[in-house]
Amino acid sequence: MIIVKKPEEDTSLPNDIPDEFKRAHVIIIDDDPANRVLLRGVCEKMNIGIIDEAEDGVEALDLIARFRPDLLLLDIKMPRMDGMELMRQLRANPVYDYLSILVQTGLQGVDDRVTCFNLGATDVVSRPFHIPELKARICAHLRSAISARILFDFRNRIQAHLEITHNFLSAILPTPEQTENLAQQYGLVCSSVYRPHDEIGGDLWTLRAIDDDNIAIIVIDASAHGLAGAINALRVDCLVQVNQGLLNDPAAFLNKLDADMAKISFGQLFAGAIVLSFNKKTGRLVFAGSGNPSPLLYHYNSLKPLRTEGMLLGSGLLKLKNQEIILDPMDTLVLFSDGWSDGSDIDEVKTIDTLNKPGVALAAALAPEDYQITDDLTLLTIQRSKNHGF
Repeated sequence: MIIVKKPEEDTSLPNDIPDEFKRAHVIIIDDDPANRVLLRGVCEKMNIGIIDEAEDGVEALDLIARFRPDLLLLDIKMPRMDGMELMRQLRANPVYDYLSILVQTGLQGVDDRVTCFNLGATDVVSRPFHIPELKARICAHLRSAISARILFDFRNRIQAHLEITHNFLSAILPTPEQTENLAQQYGLVCSSVYRPHDEIGGDLWTLRAIDDDNIAIIVIDASAHGLAGAINALRVDCLVQVNQGLLNDPAAFLNKLDADMAKISFGQLFAGAIVLSFNKKTGRLVFAGSGNPSPLLYHYNSLKPLRTEGMLLGSGLLKLKNQEIILDPMDTLVLFSDGWSDGSDIDEVKTIDTLNKPGVALAAALAPEDYQITDDLTLLTIQRSKNHGF
């Protein structure tokens, strides 16, 4: 038998509640038909769109697994599986961490209520019901559940976008095998480290064959971090593809890239970049860069920067000029983004010591796994092969 307090004027719900809960899903779990009728009537007056019923925990588990409701109105004493056991099973499954459980029970003892909370109840309301209070509690927990669902869906969409963008970037970045094979064709030894600061990053680097004798090395650090940075890197890469015919002239390539980025109308796009063109027959290295740390040249046991500083690409104002050096067989070129260093606080002695070690994967040695980064990190080492017929 169910006891309900004398009805009072219901002023507990604001006028916008009916529209707010049209897509909400509530499951009433109670073995007493009279309780289910009462609770369904309360939910219908709140204009809750989907209302299901279960007579015990076993039946409820099936409904919950099939429909993922927003809120359970759960009785404790039921046959087959009571409310305590149902909560125990639900809270043991991380899938249902989000699920709001409003226990409605005739148990009055403090220990009983504490047990409900310990097993995972979101809230407890005692019978006999005070209808305005019951509606207010349902309203509060539904709003919280709907907000959690919206946030959960948003996170899922973001994660999907991250995975898609990560796959695009992975397709652009050369694999170690691709790097080794292409570098060998042009008489180079190349090692690399790519480590995003967030799940994905805005750094981009690649090797591009220009012709039989020349190869381009490109390092790009797009503005922003995380997903925004990665999307910007992909946008820059699209322009790289369009202008790759200019890679034999790094300055002309970057000036054109700068002009094209400045014309983009949907959101500003900026990036630091350095481009190098290497001739395998002569060892001639032509380079230009702007907005990125200057590369370091290790030459006869000394380390010096190849100055390339300038404003970020994207202003449309760049007028870069090429520089060139001869890369000797004993030289090592270190290219890097902001995540490694800005070049001014480099530990020269330690870097030279690392570069002097034979048979070492240089990039990994310069930026080991425990290297603390505050930005996306890309680091490449380029050496002219000692066994390429020179």
